Amino acid sequence: MGDTLTHLPDVAAVESLFGAAADALVRGGTFVTTFRDYVSAPSQGAGRFILVHSEDTRIMTCFLEYADKVVKVHDMLHGRASGIGHMRVSSYPKLRLSPDWVVETLKSRGFGVRRETGLGGMIRIVAQR
Repeated sequence: MGDTLTHLPDVAAVESLFGAAADALVRGGTFVTTFRDYVSAPSQGAGRFILVHSEDTRIMTCFLEYADKVVKVHDMLHGRASGIGHMRVSSYPKLRLSPDWVVETLKSRGFGVRRETGLGGMIRIVAQR
């Protein structure tokens, strides 16, 4: 799973997913998830603005707005076609999940768990039955 864990609606849904994974996997089966850590070191000031993607005709950035249990992500896509600029904006909440909480919750479901550094600053959790 890419950075989808934090897109679940609440912590209960994350716990339900972990339980379903534990029930579905046979001994030796592996569940892997990656997510951004929005808990340990919340971005501040200009650090809340992130360049996501850039090419000749498009630039995508996002802005992070922190609350207690979620971070609201505001995506901004700036483009240029036929010399005319345009912008599309969207926003959505993402859960603020502590990597330590994820590890401990998976362990409580009977997984052996290791935490790794993923690509692009993501946290990767590898959980094996």
